Formats: sequence, C-alpha cells, structure tokens
Amino acid sequence: SGFIQTREHNAVLHVTLDRADKLNALNVAMYEDLTAAVQHLAARDDLNALLITANGRSYCAGNDIKDFLQADPASRDEGKLSPAMILVHALMALDKPIIMAVQGNATGIGTTMLLHADLVIAADDARFHTAFINLGLVPEAGSSLILPALIGRQNANRLLLAGDTFSAEEAERMGLIAYRTGVDELASEALALAQRLAEKTPAAIALTKQLTRLSDAAIKAQIEKESVLFAQRMFSEDTRERFAGFMKK
Repeated sequence: SGFIQTREHNAVLHVTLDRADKLNALNVAMYEDLTAAVQHLAARDDLNALLITANGRSYCAGNDIKDFLQADPASRDEGKLSPAMILVHALMALDKPIIMAVQGNATGIGTTMLLHADLVIAADDARFHTAFINLGLVPEAGSSLILPALIGRQNANRLLLAGDTFSAEEAERMGLIAYRTGVDELASEALALAQRLAEKTPAAIALTKQLTRLSDAAIKAQIEKESVLFAQRMFSEDTRERFAGFMKK
C-alpha cells in the first residue's frame, strides 16, 4: 500500500501506520499489509515482539469510509470476514507480545484493535472513540464481548451505545491502556517497552498469553456474529446515507 512501514530493532518488529494526511484511516490494502507483517513476524524465530505505532497527530481514524461506500455486498456474503477481521485473527494467533502506542485520536478499529494488544501505551493527548453507533453500525473485532469484560458493561456502553470519547486518563483508570506518558516520550518509551518484552523467554510469553486472555473460540464466535450484523448495517440505506454525509463533511 505504501502506507505501512516496517523496521527491525534487534528482536522487535516495528510496524508504523504512515498515512498521516488521512489520520491513518485504514483501507483494504493497509489491512492486507498489516496482516502480512504479523504473519511474517510469526514465522521469524529471531523476532520476539511486535510494536505498532503511527506517524502524524493521530493513531488511527478508523476504517476509510470510502472503502465502506465502495464495498461489494457479495464480499461479505455468508459471514465472510473483512480484511480488518482477518487482521484481527492474525493478531489473536500471534504468540509473541504485541505492544501498541497511541497518540491523538484512536477511532473505530483504531480503538478496537487495541483490545488485541498485550500492552497499550498512550500519550497524554490520546482519545478513544468507537464511532460505530454514530454511523449506524454495530461493534466489531470482538469488542462487544471483550470491552464489557475489560472495562465493565457501563463503561463499554459509554463507548458502544452512547458514543462517548475517553481521554487517556480515563482509559488508564478503566484499564483500556496499561501506560500513559507524555507526547514527546511516547516513541522512546514504547520502543523500550517492546524491547523489554522481546528479551523475555518466548515460550513463557506464549504460555502466559494463552493463560491470561479470553477464550479464542468465544472471541472468534463473537466476531463472526458481529460481522454478519455489521455487514447488514453497512449496506443498509440509512447507514449508506450516514457514510455519504460523513464524506461530504
């Protein structure tokens, strides 16, 4: 895509979203590149951790709405997974630590992908917003199951039903993120954190991940359920009108 950059820092694969002029909104090609990077890491015995960061003032503005408008309904027939959910499955399958570093806005998939990180570090200016309800959509990426378990049902419904935005301070207090730091320190602290995890015993890391996360089967079943309903809403007339209105803005 040209919008996903990768580099290696010793045993860390550092992946950067690099579409700053679009606030790192993700399109199909970017999802495919991210999935390829995760699968590449999984196959490398000399790489022990994944760090995902973003260039520019925002971490990720969510899915590119233009892609939603141009999507073919047949691409989501029979519960087919979208490129975004294929990426989520790849993240779930990775037995190496995943660290994500957030600055500015994390919207839609920009927030729900964080649920599949092992540790999230955010700058003081980070803001978390799912936006689905405002576009006439339903949750995705297993967020309807993971968020209530992680931050409680009321806080989850603030994101998913009320469409609230969480500050970095709120997100830290609720447990949505693990660490909070200054904007200028985010890059160095995120890399230091990733390198610290990369130095730990890979087998112990993999087993600990298995022990501490929710059932993969339950999450995958929820993603499948969400995907069917998400597609129904995405191609509904009222949601298409909301997409068009968003693009006009």
